[in-house]
Amino acid sequence: MFEARARVVYSRASKGMGLVFTAIEPEPLRTLETWLAESRETSWLAANRRRSQRVLMTVPVRVSGQTGAGLPFDEETHTRAISAHGALILVSTKVHRGQRLSLTNLQTRAVLECVVAHIDRHQRDHPHVGVEFTLANPVFWHVVFPPKDWTPRHPDAKSRVRTGESR
Repeated sequence: MFEARARVVYSRASKGMGLVFTAIEPEPLRTLETWLAESRETSWLAANRRRSQRVLMTVPVRVSGQTGAGLPFDEETHTRAISAHGALILVSTKVHRGQRLSLTNLQTRAVLECVVAHIDRHQRDHPHVGVEFTLANPVFWHVVFPPKDWTPRHPDAKSRVRTGESR
């Protein structure tokens, strides 16, 4: 259950309405944040399957933000996979879904704001964290991404090099 004071800022038939919350108590605020984080994770997982190809690539990065206690943190780590819309990174600092972070590409010194969209806690020491850029940025990684329909069987994919075989 969620209860808060709000003002309608727009209304569209069969689409719903937009609200701006004017007063939210702490407990309902936590409920709302949980719902938004869960929605964002579901959206991120679905959208990243379609929007751009992921490339398994290790890129050194710096992740910075605030801990749950509001203290700043800054940690150097690396990516496991990248895309034009975000990355999968290893993070030792505890983060939560929906949390805003800054991600620095240590090779180029480029910095982007991102949002934690997914946390895979199977790795206890360094969970895999999926981050989504606030705005898609295919040049952040300085990589040319394959087209959406690319597969390893694509004619442009490199074939295996055969050695020591005769025909």
